[in-house]
Amino acid sequence: MRVYFLLGIMYCLSSFSASAEQFPADSLPEQFRSYHATDRLNYTGKELYDYINGGAELYLSYGLAGMTGCKYNGENLPQVTVEIYEMTSPGNAYGVYTQSRDKEEYDYGQGSQSFPDFILFWKDRYFVIINTQEVVPESEKAIKYLAELIDRSIPNKGKTPAIINDLPKENLVPAGFLYFHHYIWLNAYYFIADHNILNIDEHTNAVSAKYGDANDRSYLLLVEYPDEEKSSEAYDQLQKKYAPELNPLDPFVRLEDNTWFSVWKKGKKLGAIFNGNSREKTEGLYKSTFNNM
Repeated sequence: MRVYFLLGIMYCLSSFSASAEQFPADSLPEQFRSYHATDRLNYTGKELYDYINGGAELYLSYGLAGMTGCKYNGENLPQVTVEIYEMTSPGNAYGVYTQSRDKEEYDYGQGSQSFPDFILFWKDRYFVIINTQEVVPESEKAIKYLAELIDRSIPNKGKTPAIINDLPKENLVPAGFLYFHHYIWLNAYYFIADHNILNIDEHTNAVSAKYGDANDRSYLLLVEYPDEEKSSEAYDQLQKKYAPELNPLDPFVRLEDNTWFSVWKKGKKLGAIFNGNSREKTEGLYKSTFNNM
């Protein structure tokens, strides 16, 4: 009898915890400082197209669970808007963040970027944007206040995708990489193919990175597959397109445009370097990446 009683208590407690789960949007106040809420935002899936026509594809490609937020107005003050994108995993939130920032800061969440009129950051499975239509002292203070409030309201931290650790740090352009697992981002930095040549999908993890300065820019692509069979298939397809003559024992080829190309695989992972300026530099990036993988 006592066992059943204890089990009943545990069930009630677990039910209470589940029902009491808090979401960042729950922390948004109806009123603060000189601002008050005028419009609550709530979109799921393709409904987001109605809100940000032309920009929804970014979030949908990373597994959007929903977007909530609020618009704030005050007398003679510019509007402030909060958008909280809930993704299906921390990795997806991190991916959207890498697509959106062009420098790394850590004032909010697990990575952020701030301007007087704009703050974005990621934390756990959330990607957050707060902006104001015009910068005045009150609106600048407002977006900082809301960023701090939302940051505190997210108790957990998410893990960054492990494949990021494979990127060599030497000569990596600051904030010059993006994480993705949808093939539409394959050409984000450098045109590789007009189709999904590497079979990138929701079961793969990929990162594209920029190395060197603007006059000596190489592009590194890494993709992790569920198994070696899929990585081998992707390797064969990329090699056939760029360098059919490439020897796996010497994976460096000078292309017709005089740039250097390399592709290789290591277990479930595939790596490729595009637009290398010289064999020496391409080989150096290859070796440091291969050792990290």
